[in-house]
Parts: sequence; structure tokens; C-alpha cells
Amino acid sequence: MKIPSLNIRGVGGVVKRNYVRDLISREQVDMVCLQETKCSDFSREKVCLLWGTNEVEWVENKAVNSAGGVITMWSNKAFQLFSFVNGRNFSVLEGVWKRGIGTYVTIVNIYCSGSLREKKEMWNEISGLRQGQLTKAWCTIGDFNSIRRQEERKSLVSSSDYSREIKGFNDFIESSELVDIPLVGRKFTWFKPNGLVKSRIDRVLVSKEWLEHWPNSQQFVLNRSISNHCAVILKEVSTDWGPKPFRCLDVWLKDSRFKEFVSSSWSAYKVSGGGIFC
Repeated sequence: MKIPSLNIRGVGGVVKRNYVRDLISREQVDMVCLQETKCSDFSREKVCLLWGTNEVEWVENKAVNSAGGVITMWSNKAFQLFSFVNGRNFSVLEGVWKRGIGTYVTIVNIYCSGSLREKKEMWNEISGLRQGQLTKAWCTIGDFNSIRRQEERKSLVSSSDYSREIKGFNDFIESSELVDIPLVGRKFTWFKPNGLVKSRIDRVLVSKEWLEHWPNSQQFVLNRSISNHCAVILKEVSTDWGPKPFRCLDVWLKDSRFKEFVSSSWSAYKVSGGGIFC
């Protein structure tokens, strides 16, 4: 399961389209969430050009006067859409994740404005939708334009200016029963050209039900390239540490009955299969 998210700040240019297509191909992703597309019409030809093949479906939330806009694209082999709802600069998709056992999921692709009032309105609307699906695997991904703690933003403005934003965002996460999963890679996801101002405003939030299906979910921050935002990829990472070594307490070796106990226990253990198990 791999889902990259990026505030692309306009999807019209050739360089940006090539970046998205290369990212999809290189990472072998199942779904892509783009924010601030600044596009009011995605034709099938344009979507297939972005995805790289015609095995793609999508839901778009159109930009208004070339501002905002989000699009969610996915492989039709990975996800089957049942229904969707478009709000103001966010899309909520419900369906089945077809890879694996077939899990019912809700994916929210979100782009928040800079206005605290508009952020709170969006958080309340999404939180209300979440309350009706507290038992479902839920993933909210995108540009939240908010930070959770003071150290997630470096700027020339006093940190106290962000206290209301921080409280509101954390209240939304708590009321929606979402989890900010481990971050790998860069500490910040948005930068000004001078490098003096930077924030972690792009992220992935999932429910505990999501983690029951994908317990090793992590969010990876890629290097910044075509936007002042970094792409963030949600993926499950499983580490194979190899065979587990035999362990015992040294004190057991001092017991005269230990060798006999191990030998009898080993002989009594019945295994069916090839010699590799012996």
C-alpha cells in the first residue's frame, strides 16, 4: 500500500506532470492525492497522461477561479470506489482496498486554506463525517496548513501567534480519533525560497482501525522538487530481521535436568513437512 500526497501548486506544466508520472512509476503507487491543482477540468486524457497508463480512476474537486482544487487518482487494480463527497477543498472517498483481503476504507484528500476560521469550519465538517464512521479504516492525507506543536514551524514570527491554530488542529485530531503515524525523512514539508521559514504542514492521519490492517504504516517525506511543498508518501514498511536466535537464561544451564528436558521436549514436538523444519 503506497499513497503519495503533494501540494503541487498547479498541475498544468510539463515539468510537474512528468514529476507526478515518474513518482507513480518509481514508487509503484496505488493512489495519489494532489492538492492545489488550480485546475477546473480533468479529462480522461489528462488523467491518463498524469498516471502513465489508462488503468486509472479519479475523483476531482475543481478549482474555483484557478484557486485550490484537489484530485485523487488510483489504480483500478488497487481500489474500488463506492461513493464520494466533495466539500470545500476536500474529497472524501469510500470504497474497498482490493489488494490483500479487501478492506473497506475511507480516504480524505484535504487542502486547508490559511484562514483559521476556514480551517475550523473544514475540521468541524470532516470531524462530523468521521463520527459516523468511527469503526472504519480512515485515512486523512494532504496539506493541513497547520502545525501540531511549536517546533514544527520555524519563522521570524513569535511562536505564540500559532497557539490557537495548534489547539484547534489537535482538537480536530483528538475528536476524530486519528493517529499521527511515525515520520521518516525530512522534519519539515514546506519551505520558503530563502529557507528561513519552514513548516511541517503536510501529513498523514489514520484511525486505529487503519492500523489494525496496516500496523506498520509510516509517512515518508521526500526531497523538495517541483513545489515549495515536499511530497509525503504513506506506505507500510515490513522489516525481515531473519531467523530469530535461540535464547535461554544462563541459570537454566546449571540445572542438571535441563538437557534431558530440552531433549524430551524436542522429541515430543511433531512437525509435518519437509526436512527444512527438522
